[in-house]
Amino acid sequence: MSSLTRLNALPSSLTLSSFPLKNIEVHIIDDEEYVSLLTFHQRSLENLESDLEDEEENTTSVHRDRHRATVQLPPPPYNFDYFIHLRPLHCAFVNLLPQYKANFSKPINLFLLFFMNNILDTIVANMNLYSLSKNADGLFNSPSLNQYWNENTKLPIHNISKQMLLFHFEQIKRYLHVSSPIAIINNYFEKLEPLLSKIRDVSKQLYTPSSNVSVDEMIVRFSGRSVYMVRIKNKPTPKSFKILSLCKSGYIYIFLPILHISSSGVPKVNGLNQVGCLVYHLVMQLPYYQSSFNVYMDNYFSNVPLFQNLRQLGIGTCGTVCKTALGFLKELRIEKNVKLDWNIRSGVIVNSVLLVF
Repeated sequence: MSSLTRLNALPSSLTLSSFPLKNIEVHIIDDEEYVSLLTFHQRSLENLESDLEDEEENTTSVHRDRHRATVQLPPPPYNFDYFIHLRPLHCAFVNLLPQYKANFSKPINLFLLFFMNNILDTIVANMNLYSLSKNADGLFNSPSLNQYWNENTKLPIHNISKQMLLFHFEQIKRYLHVSSPIAIINNYFEKLEPLLSKIRDVSKQLYTPSSNVSVDEMIVRFSGRSVYMVRIKNKPTPKSFKILSLCKSGYIYIFLPILHISSSGVPKVNGLNQVGCLVYHLVMQLPYYQSSFNVYMDNYFSNVPLFQNLRQLGIGTCGTVCKTALGFLKELRIEKNVKLDWNIRSGVIVNSVLLVF
């Protein structure tokens, strides 16, 4: 590039034929040597800087390692009495009666599996009692609902207007009450009885899960106001209702709403905390006396007393655990600044429960 610059800088009176070609070649050769020499020096400086940075990082890591504490973990146990099921593992199967299988072409038949006629009759009776207690009179006008019964030919015609008057629909919407209004409510979710218990019973009757099931929490979005609502900042739905469930492959076998300001009506089990009692109650709904089951859960539910109680029932359990969990030994509580060897393994047996690190 520099040789081309020299040619452009020549006087206009000189031509290429009058200019000595040997000088041009000499200049070009000198420039190439200069450029290559400069490049060599640049690379040398870059390599020197990278070496200095690597040396500085190594020095920093050495100083960091000096400040890290070392700990000696117990070796893995070799005399652990592994849990063995008395019955073989099984696959999931549907317990639906033959007369129902042929009628699933209509959605109403699936709906009636959970909302049977006796449940609907109970809801109607409780709704009428609730309306009498409120001295029902007049209409609750809702602009959005009125549009379904608008007889203007320019607007769409909805089928509900042929089946029910607007007045009747608004009355149902206003006074719908599942539980009896005169019953004493000890738990907030008792307002959903007997519908809540019926859905649980039908869910257990229609399907038997396979041997491997999981326990986790479900979040139901809610944008209104309620003292029973749970607020979790890091969740996609920070304001919601929390429901604990036992599931298998997308099917909810049993569920239990969780209240943070009152008890959920679950009996207390000796040695278990509140969360452990909830999980224990859900697992007890499985037919464990007829089939083998393994329950998997995350660190929110796992603790040593819970696993010990479930093992005594012949139910296998597995899950991650927090270092602050109930029954977790101090020997395995490793802080962040502790240096451990690569691929280290350790474990301790506590009350027939294996804690693996």
